[in-house]
Amino acid sequence: MIPDGCALAVRNGVVFVVGERGDIRSDCAETGVFANDTQYLSEFEVSVTDRDVPESGWDRLDRRAGPDGVTTVLVGAAPGEGRGAARRFLLKKDITVDGDVVTVETTLRNHTPAERVVDIELTAASDFRHVFECPGFFAARESVDRDVTASDRESGAELSGTSPDGTTRGAAIQLQGGQTVSVETGADASRATVERTLEVSAGEEVSVVATARLRPTRGRLNLSFDPSVSMASHPGLFDAAADTLRALLLPEGVPAAGAPRFVAPFGRDALLVGFQTLPFAPGLTRSVLTYFAGRQASSTDPETLAEPGKIPHEERRGDLPALGRSIRSPYYGTVDATPLFAALVAAYGEWAGEDAITDELYDAALGAVEWTIAAGDEDGIVRYEPHDHEYGLVHHGWKDSDQSIARPDGTAATPPIALTEVQGYAYRALRGVADLAASRGDGELAERLTERAERLQEAFDRKFWLPDEGSYALALDADGVVGAVASNQGHVLWSEIVPPERADEVIDGLLAPELLTDAGLRTYSAAHEAFDPLSYHRGSVWPHDTSIAAMGCARYGRDDAAAALAERGLDTLATGATGDADRWGFPELLVGLDDPDVDAGRALHPDACEPAAWSAGSAFGFVRAALGLDVKSGTPVAEPATDFGAGTGPDPSTVAEATIHCRGRRYAVRHSSDSTVVTPTCGASATRDSPDHDHLEVTTDG
Repeated sequence: MIPDGCALAVRNGVVFVVGERGDIRSDCAETGVFANDTQYLSEFEVSVTDRDVPESGWDRLDRRAGPDGVTTVLVGAAPGEGRGAARRFLLKKDITVDGDVVTVETTLRNHTPAERVVDIELTAASDFRHVFECPGFFAARESVDRDVTASDRESGAELSGTSPDGTTRGAAIQLQGGQTVSVETGADASRATVERTLEVSAGEEVSVVATARLRPTRGRLNLSFDPSVSMASHPGLFDAAADTLRALLLPEGVPAAGAPRFVAPFGRDALLVGFQTLPFAPGLTRSVLTYFAGRQASSTDPETLAEPGKIPHEERRGDLPALGRSIRSPYYGTVDATPLFAALVAAYGEWAGEDAITDELYDAALGAVEWTIAAGDEDGIVRYEPHDHEYGLVHHGWKDSDQSIARPDGTAATPPIALTEVQGYAYRALRGVADLAASRGDGELAERLTERAERLQEAFDRKFWLPDEGSYALALDADGVVGAVASNQGHVLWSEIVPPERADEVIDGLLAPELLTDAGLRTYSAAHEAFDPLSYHRGSVWPHDTSIAAMGCARYGRDDAAAALAERGLDTLATGATGDADRWGFPELLVGLDDPDVDAGRALHPDACEPAAWSAGSAFGFVRAALGLDVKSGTPVAEPATDFGAGTGPDPSTVAEATIHCRGRRYAVRHSSDSTVVTPTCGASATRDSPDHDHLEVTTDG
């Protein structure tokens, strides 16, 4: 998603993308400081010039990128033409993001026996364009004329841009100890230059700090979560996943979908992260639910596809929505976020206890499930139409690219479309909210929702089943059955809409080589003509997709499948998270090839966001599946996949350890090669359950 040689840092919804030498430069369009879907700075460069040899320049020596920032190490180019000429300086640029402030600390070490004089120059520029106007991230939209200004201030300048809607955004830039030498406003951008001279003693180092403070300021969320999971075979993986989710956390209390182009609340993405991490970080799940309950639609708007009870697809910021150059925000062009929300409220109640569901969350879940019922036909089958809007989405499931839903021969599905996984989400929502209603004494509602769920399950099995394939269809459309086999079928296992007698056939289909690669599940079967391993959704591999299927296999007791998917997924995440010092986090998707030339299917897709929240969440989803974590009668249980992780890692006797949260108590889970133990920790609150449930041991083959 960002070019080779670039790296990024993200925190609190602010993204800093730098180029090869640790700066934002006008000659690399993908670099910049971004927040609220606005490119606040298109140039932010700290240049260092040796006065003795001003033409010598710099060569990159090292680069480290991570959730805490980006460090780029440069070495001064040789001052002469002779081989082995001394390189005088080591230059380090440390970039961090803290709230609305981006900091670049430039440290210079003099490696000569004499004092050196250097000139520091900070250049900054911006036209405050919307991220949708930035080339390299999207097919760039036509630019909007904004009124840009620049004014000097002590050791820096104030750059600002006012949109035609009257909104003003600004960036105050400053160079520590510097002097502003130029401030100018051009036709397209405001620009400023600040300079400072430094004397660097022999063998010593000096540092200078440049900052950019963005306005209007964004709030900060006081949400801390610290999921504790470790595996001997993948040291550090889960810490990296947790760090990534914290880095992507927005002030609104939800993880952004992914950087750099999707740093905004996305309903489906955040809700699935809530499912993946629920036993390990219930506070994150609750924060996600609270946010989207507050964004639930209460009226109908054909332009945004809002309908009472519906949960948003995304909430974009910046000026384009207000100017009519994008769909107004929030945008409700999704068919799956609403049943997923209701299902997650119910799942949260299972783990946290029904009394943890506030009246506000319960009412929001009721509204979501009532929308799901209203959106279905008499059998409960939920369909969608493409959004007839210049910027609307054609497809409203998680595979939402324009050509994602197709028959095996590649012909496009004809709307209206009923996706297979959406029926599963609806079923899970109906069953889950029925249980919540029963716990609140509303037996009539519980019975109505249960009957609706049973009718949907029967209709789904009758209409979607493909006897010749031994699986369910990808979708129904206006012309009948879209008989493609894809990874979507793993989602229906996760929802438990699949009758037990069908489950083994469906799971065996997922394990077939046409779908399963060393990196995980392809999004579309290689047996079909429409298969394209380099596409976005018709043959690529998405870690979150595989993690949901793994959790689904675990629900049906298929240890072999849960372990196979979890182990492939964890291996792939570990490769993606640690394979390149320039990159960090977890890639959104990978190419769907099984080919030695592309690292057995683990090659990063060129269109992938990195990091992506639901890919980081997948680490926890995979371990949920592999350990078989569930709640029974208010008590957490672990029923791990046989031989999961056996004989791997430096200490094969201990395969995995985790801390999980259930009904106000913390439990330690330890899975070894021959047993699994779930024990309340000494700091747990008073138990609600009988003493017999304080300690659980499950012996496994191994």
